[in-house]
Amino acid sequence: MAEAAGGAPQLPDDLIIWEILMRLPVKPVLRCRAVCRSWRRCLTSDAKFLRAHHSRQPSLPLVTTQEGQEKRIDAMDHRAGERRPVARTTATATATATAEDLDVLASCDGLLVLIAYGGLYICNPATRQLAPLPLPSHVSCIAGLYPHRPSGSYRLLCCVKTDGRAVYHVHALGSGELRCVGEPPEPWASGDVVTMMPMMEFLKPHVLAGGRLYWHPLKLPVKGGGKVNNMLVFDTVAESFRHVISPVDGACIELFETNDGTLGLYDYNGDTADLWVLQDYERWVWSLKHRIKLQMMPFFLLPDTNGDMIVLSEKGENTGLRWQYLQNISGTDGSSPTRYEWNVFLNLKKLRFKQSLVRHPFFSMEGSNNDGAVDEKPLFEGLSTVTVDLDDDYEPHTEESMVPKSAAGASHP
Repeated sequence: MAEAAGGAPQLPDDLIIWEILMRLPVKPVLRCRAVCRSWRRCLTSDAKFLRAHHSRQPSLPLVTTQEGQEKRIDAMDHRAGERRPVARTTATATATATAEDLDVLASCDGLLVLIAYGGLYICNPATRQLAPLPLPSHVSCIAGLYPHRPSGSYRLLCCVKTDGRAVYHVHALGSGELRCVGEPPEPWASGDVVTMMPMMEFLKPHVLAGGRLYWHPLKLPVKGGGKVNNMLVFDTVAESFRHVISPVDGACIELFETNDGTLGLYDYNGDTADLWVLQDYERWVWSLKHRIKLQMMPFFLLPDTNGDMIVLSEKGENTGLRWQYLQNISGTDGSSPTRYEWNVFLNLKKLRFKQSLVRHPFFSMEGSNNDGAVDEKPLFEGLSTVTVDLDDDYEPHTEESMVPKSAAGASHP
């Protein structure tokens, strides 16, 4: 161990970098680049460190809100009681911009696809890099953003309507190409599903888990009559589709990626929420992990990556949806230690954001300013953290939790 000038022991650089700096949030890591050249080199361009640092960052749900002439995208950290800033626009920033001109369409590995200032952009808020997305006007919606592991590229899955049918194309970021990967299986390729798809993908974005994009279940007709909860899956390596049947037939189902990269599912109805986890994709085997008995009836449920639930509920009788409560409920024992004041002007999205300092070549392909970022749009100026108000009258409680033995380990072909 090296000795400091005053005789006190000094920690080795490797220990500081890999055991301390790797665990810090993005902002302190950025400030540490000024300590010395070796730290700057590692914290800026060491791909192994940057990927490891990204893996330790929290995955937080996104929130959009408008306050006066400003519209913001924040990341909600319910554990700290904060809305962490991601991006913002103001109506006075440009002659054509409006405060409504900001929303997020897709998120993956610290990258966001945004609508801002009348255009479509790919950005990394942590590095403040921004570049336009040159998608043709006939693209009806973006189905998802994903890493293509064999090539190392990031790709957008886009839907194009052709003669009333859904035809999907892939756009590799930085390439300028739009390559057709074909139609999904019926009934996802035609009829009302195609008409509703842009709205469905905006309200319930597809979930990326285990290298596959999953569409939320829809009640769709099957041969022989009747309807079942049908799910569409896109394999991001083979870039091909498959349709499967949901393991449950509930009306309120939320998919999510768990911390270990597998697919999870919450089925909630009234005062009960069931947590399912996909155990085997090829055989389509699911396991019911927990059933939580809720003390309130949520009108919005967002699964957390650890299996917990973030729920919104009415503040009280005759208050309507304008004033609400937000709270985190454990997916293991149903405990809920805190509850926050919320309102309808805070739009909790079903997309998550996990900060990353990893650099991507497609930014430099689109522009050369600011180390490859195209930053003429002031999306990252004037950002500030907002504290979320606690409900001081809330008394923590634990919901009833159980696992029905008859359902655990169920297989659903």
